[in-house]
Amino acid sequence: MTMSHIDQKGQVVVPKELRDVVGIGPGDRGVFDIQDGRVVLTPVPARTTSDLLGILRMPKPVNVKDACQDYQNPLVDKLKEGQPDA
Repeated sequence: MTMSHIDQKGQVVVPKELRDVVGIGPGDRGVFDIQDGRVVLTPVPARTTSDLLGILRMPKPVNVKDACQDYQNPLVDKLKEGQPDA
């Protein structure tokens, strides 16, 4: 059995031997649950961009900079419409 402590912020360090067994590391997340009066941590590994490749089907490659501009421009125009003339 491995023991850890809870600090003043309520944070717990998951000991290295447990992290190694379940395969978690920095940036990974976990879901906490109560089962039969015990706290159970279920690891949710962090996803990388390569994990997400192919999730969205795009007919052609997208230029992210252009996509951001296309999204932001109408918002800027909408904000300008609400402003009194200078």
